[in-house]
Amino acid sequence: MPVRPPTEFELNQLQHAAPGYDPAKAHEYYLRTRKLKGRQRGSSDDPRTGKTRVQIARDARARQRQELSQRIANLEDKLQKLEKLIAKRERDEASEDRKSKARKERAAKERDKPKSAAEKAEAARENKKYRDKHKQELKSKAKKDSGKSSGGGSSKGASRRSSRGRSRTRSRSFAPRAAFL
Repeated sequence: MPVRPPTEFELNQLQHAAPGYDPAKAHEYYLRTRKLKGRQRGSSDDPRTGKTRVQIARDARARQRQELSQRIANLEDKLQKLEKLIAKRERDEASEDRKSKARKERAAKERDKPKSAAEKAEAARENKKYRDKHKQELKSKAKKDSGKSSGGGSSKGASRRSSRGRSRTRSRSFAPRAAFL
């Protein structure tokens, strides 16, 4: 269906028939207010709680602050407990160190004490038992040692010479070391 142009009567009807309408004044108003304006928010009250958005935000911040302060207090309590535990363990460790040090000192005193006659007799008995039990081993070991140092001779003179040679060697080996110290 083709579009027909409006008649003269329709044009008069369509023109703003309100009394006192001024098209120039309307255009001037449009030019003053044509800047875009943002969308206006809906109602500021939350239908579930009946509070405004500002009150909701304020309450949320207060609740968060309260929760954070509780967490901080809990963490501080834990920290204090841990610090007490550390201090206690350090005291216990220091006490153990003192006790073990005292034990070591007592043991050192015992070692440094001269042996009593009974202890000497006991040590002599144990040494005799060892010699009797390992008699053959000791003989073969002594023979082996004397054979190495003297070059195969087993006479008394050779063993004396070898022992003298060893002592000289030892004194010679220590002399250069002492010079470097």
